[in-house]
Order: sequence, then C-alpha cells, then structure tokens
Amino acid sequence: MAFIGVEKTTFMNFKFLIISVAIISVAIISGFAGSVFAQASDVCGEWKDDVCVYWIPEIYLPIKEFSQEEIDEMKQKAVLIKMHEGTFMIEFFPEDAPNTVRNFLQLVESGYYDGTVFHRIIPGFMIQAGDPNTKDPETDRSLWGQGGPDYQIQQEFNTLQHDRGIVSMARSAHPDSAGSQFFIVAKDSPHLDGQYTAFGRLIPGLPQHLDHIASLTTDSNDAPLDLLQATIKTATILDPYTSANISIPDRNQSIIKKVRNPTGDSKTVYHNSLHSITFDVPYRWELTEATGKQFGVIMEPDFTEHNAKAQMEQSGFAPKVIVTAEPRDLREDAGVSTAFFSVEGGDDPKIISNYVFESDDGRKAHLITTTQDLHGTEKGTVQFKIIQLTFINSEFQYSIIYVNVTEWFRYELSAFTQTVDNFEIMIDGRIQPINFDDNPIFKTLIAIAKEKPEPESLPPARIGGCLIATATYGSELAPQVQLLREIRDNTVLQTQSGTSFMTAFNQFYYSFSPAIADYERENTIFKETVKLTLTPLLVSLTLLQHVDIDSEYDMLGYGIGIILLNIGMYFVAPAVLITKIRSFYKLQ
Repeated sequence: MAFIGVEKTTFMNFKFLIISVAIISVAIISGFAGSVFAQASDVCGEWKDDVCVYWIPEIYLPIKEFSQEEIDEMKQKAVLIKMHEGTFMIEFFPEDAPNTVRNFLQLVESGYYDGTVFHRIIPGFMIQAGDPNTKDPETDRSLWGQGGPDYQIQQEFNTLQHDRGIVSMARSAHPDSAGSQFFIVAKDSPHLDGQYTAFGRLIPGLPQHLDHIASLTTDSNDAPLDLLQATIKTATILDPYTSANISIPDRNQSIIKKVRNPTGDSKTVYHNSLHSITFDVPYRWELTEATGKQFGVIMEPDFTEHNAKAQMEQSGFAPKVIVTAEPRDLREDAGVSTAFFSVEGGDDPKIISNYVFESDDGRKAHLITTTQDLHGTEKGTVQFKIIQLTFINSEFQYSIIYVNVTEWFRYELSAFTQTVDNFEIMIDGRIQPINFDDNPIFKTLIAIAKEKPEPESLPPARIGGCLIATATYGSELAPQVQLLREIRDNTVLQTQSGTSFMTAFNQFYYSFSPAIADYERENTIFKETVKLTLTPLLVSLTLLQHVDIDSEYDMLGYGIGIILLNIGMYFVAPAVLITKIRSFYKLQ
C-alpha cells in the first residue's frame, strides 16, 4: 500500500496482511501493594439524606483536564534532589503527563521523598526510588518496592523515549497502578517506551549523581548495601525555573494507548507527535502506519469484528478508513483543497455529493461522496463508495477517507464518523478538535449515506456469522439491527462494564451463532421463525437510544433492567401462561 498524489492513491489489495508486533515489557515494580485509594480523593457516587451511599475511587474518575496556564506553571518548576555526596536536578514535561507531574510535585512539596532510598539499582538500566517503606532502616527489606501512597494514578503513556536521564513512573502489571515510585533511566531503554509514563528528565548540562548511584554495590534483590549513599536527604521544588533548552528529548513518532474519556469510560487513542495529530481508533479496528515522510494511516476491522467478517468474505475487500496529511498547496484559493481520492485502476469516479462548508469557528472543509467501478478483480467488477472529508491548517492539508464496497458501505460508516468526531490537529499553536461533525451539512450527508442502497444483493451462502443479522437481512428489521450496532458502538462499548459484558457475550454467542446462521440460509421457514422470536428482544434493546447513559452506573442500571425485561418476556411470561392454561384444563 502506498500514497500517491492527491487524486490517485494505491490502496487496493485483496490479500489480508497480519502484522505481528512483539512487545517486550519490564515489570518495574515487583509485588506492588494492592488497590488502596485515598478517601479524600474519592468522589461520592450518590448522596441520600446527606450520607454518601457509595464512593467512586479516584482511579475510576476521568483524568483532570489542565488548562494551558496550569501546564505552563508546572513547566516553570524543577526539583532538586540532594543525596549524601551529590544531587539530581529534574525538569518536567507537563504537556505530556500533567497529572503525573502534578502528583510528583505535590509529593515533593509534602516532604514525601525525604529519607527514602534508591532501593532498586540495576547497572546499565535504571535506578528506582520513592517507596516510603525504605525510610525506616529497620524495615524488612522484602517489603521494599511494595510501598506507596494510599492512592494510585492513571497512566499517561506518551511518545517520549526512555533515553538516559529520563524520569518515569514505576508501576505494577496494571497500567493505572503508579503512585509515588519513580525511576531514572541509566541507559537508553526503548522497550519501556509507551509502557510507562515518562514525565521528566535530568537537566542536561548539569552535574548529576546518576552514575554514582547506579554503580553502588547491591544485594541479590538489587537493593544497595550502602544506605547512606543511596538515601535521598531532601527533595525540594525550584520555582521559578526556566529551561535552557540545551537539547530536545527524543520522541517516538506515534503511540496508540487506552485512555479514559470525560465520562470515565476507556477508548483507544492514536497520537502522532511528529505531525501533531490525535484521533480515536474505532472499536475492534486496527491501525497501520504508512512508511515515508508524509503522514498516512490505514485502519480496518480486526479479526474480532464479526460483523465485518461476512462482508470481507463475500466482497474480498476490507472496509478502510484512511487518514493522510501533506504540505498545504498555497495556490488553493478556496480555503480548502478540492482534490479527492480515487481507486487506482478504476473508472472515473462518479460524484454523488460535493460540498464545501464552514465550522462554527470559520474553518472550511470539503466533503465529497463518490462511487467508482473497478474491473478485473477476483470478484469481477466491484463498485466502491467513498466519502472524504478534507480540511487544512496553516501548514498541512488533511483528509479522512472511508472506502467500502457500495452494498456494504453504510454498515461501517460509524468508523468514519467516530474518527471525524474526535480528530484533533495543531490549530493556533495547540492541539484542538476540528469540530466539523456538528455542521448540518455533515450530519445530513452522513444520514443519507446510512440509507439502504437499491438494489441490494442477497447475502452470501454458508459463511456463518451472526444469526441475528442473517435472520433480519433484507427485512423490515434490518435498519433496526443497524441501529443496534450503532448503540453498541457508541453507547454500550463506551463504558467499561459494557465492554466487559460484550466481550463475554460474544465469546458465548459466536460459539453457536454461525451454525444457526447457516441453517437460516438453508431453511426459509426456520429463518422466519428465528426472526419472529428475536423481534421482542430487538425492540427492548432499542430502548437504550432513548436514555442518557453518562456513567458506569447508568450502564449497569439500564443493562440489568433490559436483561430482566427479556427474562420476563421469554421465560416468566410463557411460564405463567402455561401454568394458567394447565390450571384451566384441570378445572374442566
């Protein structure tokens, strides 16, 4: 796959590529203490008669959003760590890990680190400190490495490379288990990148005590034998501090990570620091970065996306969302590029819709929908449908493109809208959302794109898959099933409880669904019976579109309610009816 120009782009490939990524991780903390949270940091989930019914631990709350002023304020602070014979001077990167920097500064200010020991020393790797269990020399050394404050903070993995001198948070196996323990990298350790929260570094150009501490003699558990040399005498904040910017820390080009959104739910986010681009990766989709100087990524459903599997087996093509960025053509006088994407080797594109519109803040976007026939594939002539959103900033032209075969186009359109909804680029010197998804033109064209195309071909024979989708295919319930898929992606899967339930449900459901789906295709009467049986279930599930789900507790409440409703319809009501009938005949 390659990106060629702005009008012709080679992406067509009917072979499926599986990319294996080997990830090497190092457990920085061994046997970290269990999940204990500070009551003072918790938030009450429900009050009743001025009494809190239950508390929500801070770890489950969304990460605090910091203003630019707050980040700048933290940037103007440094920390001086005094040892017995030397010092460490640390500067911070609050733009990458603001919550972690704030937590570290608060601990320093409180004197938390005074008297703690660099309790884990691995020459040629790193030195680690911050465990309050090390303050008392009489403490059992087997407990070193297990202590921390009575709370944990959420990860803020970023693109900073774990090079020599970087300061990063230690944690246990769970990403959100850091507290107070930190480590200083003694030798470049790229296997830690994206796995631990780097938040500062030893200030370049100043004398540092790193090599001295890293060379101390240790026992079999990597603990120092000379505690005097390894003990932090004091840690103090230097304010104000101005970085000399002697060197800029090296960064990885991009990172994909799980983050919590403002509602407390988790999502997968892609961030490219080189091109200053951030967006959400659709659920159960995988991302591949293009090689070369210009930015380009291709996203397509992974092997767990069962709904797209049937389409790919029938059409031989995986739906794709493509994101590109290239230097802006300053000759464009429309305020946005009007070039568009097309399939290499296909007929000339036929334009279905073509609009230029503005966001509320005056930025222009070009939204175009086309179809294009490609001949000579293994499936004969295939018609593709393409929707593309193009926009610019002061330097670059960006495009978000969704490509799929026409008859299946509407089914994965939500992947395109999710990418647009959460897309952020550099605007006026900072990363900001593009805000095109709320425009009436955008909403109208997306609504039109979701409409059922005419005519629509029959479903493929014997491909297994989803028994619900097969039973309702081509019927009056098909739009309802599509609506349920959107509710699943945009509501249920945006909560941790919903994601856990769907994971367990899918494992059970797809253990028998393909066999039933195949039999539905063979027996029309059986298919209609299944459809009739499923109708009450589908109707009950659509109730979720009429409620506001703003938290895990809302999801659990409505989810349990719908489960109980279906138990009543499918088991309790028939049982009561059968009992009544039996009683009636006994009386006769």
